[in-house]
Amino acid sequence: MIKVEFSSQFLLSKVYSILLEGTIGYILLDSLYKGTYQSLENLSQKNYISLRTIQRKLRELNTILKNYHLSCSLKKGNPIEGEEYRIRYFFHLMYWQSFDENHSDILSSIKNKRQLLEKFAKHAPYTRSIDRKKWISLLRISLQRMKQGHPITYVPEEMNKFVHPLITKEEFTHYILEPFFEANFWSMNHITPTEQAYLYFMFGVMNTYLEEDLLDAPDKIQESWGWIESSIVENFEKKFKISFTTSEKNYLSVNLAMIHLYSRVFGTKKKVDAFGKSAEDRDFQHIFPVMYPIMQQFFSGVARRIPELNTYYEKNRRLIFQYCMLVRDIFIKHEQPVIFYIQSKYGKTQELWAKKRILSMTERPIKYSASADQLPDIVISDYPIDQTAYDQTNTQIFYWNGQPTKNDWARLKAEIIKIRNEKNRSILEKLDFVN
Repeated sequence: MIKVEFSSQFLLSKVYSILLEGTIGYILLDSLYKGTYQSLENLSQKNYISLRTIQRKLRELNTILKNYHLSCSLKKGNPIEGEEYRIRYFFHLMYWQSFDENHSDILSSIKNKRQLLEKFAKHAPYTRSIDRKKWISLLRISLQRMKQGHPITYVPEEMNKFVHPLITKEEFTHYILEPFFEANFWSMNHITPTEQAYLYFMFGVMNTYLEEDLLDAPDKIQESWGWIESSIVENFEKKFKISFTTSEKNYLSVNLAMIHLYSRVFGTKKKVDAFGKSAEDRDFQHIFPVMYPIMQQFFSGVARRIPELNTYYEKNRRLIFQYCMLVRDIFIKHEQPVIFYIQSKYGKTQELWAKKRILSMTERPIKYSASADQLPDIVISDYPIDQTAYDQTNTQIFYWNGQPTKNDWARLKAEIIKIRNEKNRSILEKLDFVN
């Protein structure tokens, strides 16, 4: 028998990155980005791969590129064909898939990186450290493409009209763009209004904005994002029978707008990686077993009244999944608590200790019932109890040791999650998404 043990430092994503970087498609695109590509023969010799295999892989690569409205022909002066803003977006996705903070050619090539990241943190405090590294990587990709003679000459209207919720275009240029390009010896004279529009747009849609990020924004910020986002927020309240606070509405409106803008501009039927791997509905439902099918029903009902949403979905099959991600924390705040009752032969102090630990074991709503007569969702006991009182109820009986073991706590946590999911499912399935 062979036994495999993984180190605590093992990362599946790192294995994925290594495999990705070893593919001929990645190697070819990387050489085109860096300007080191010479010929197919040279590529074949350096990587010990036959020309026939490379040509076959190039056809496979074009299948992936087509999904991003691009193509690759090594017989042409500019091997990658397509709008420049799409080319930069694709390179950004490609390198971000294999991002390793310790081994990033893009990050290591940036001058004054630490000072720039500190400046970005000061003027964009709503971004996380990883967001700032992601953003500065995109800036470096843009700089590389401009140095190679590939300026952006066209952007869609969504980019030209874009307004960031927390920073003006003038502030963005002064505090974000100018420091970066000056530090990396590139004149701002090369940053045309079209380049600026692209970078300003990307700075906005690449980020997610939490409620606390938007506290300093206008109280009615959601009204500035158009009727589609406002209508969806209203339908969330109506269909899910929830009354949102102003900050919750701001959060939903702003992030829905970012998701929709991103879908319209960079829409692809399948978001695939260099392996051709894509996520399907079953993958999304695995993450949201209760919410995803319910959100599909909600989306279908709203899309009948807002046909534009069907177009967004055709361009972005992750859209419903993104809705689930967006509303999760808000719905958790409004969900019904799991109610538990606990009794122990080991005395009041043992019972009190267990009760406090149960209340602190999850951030999801959970409530203690002082009496079993109130029909809690779960009764926890360390001795056999009369179960006939619960025969006609949904109350679950959970037995564990008087001194609960690690395994007992794991079983209890799993049972509470199961009860919560069933409770939420029962409530959600009664909702009407048609009328």
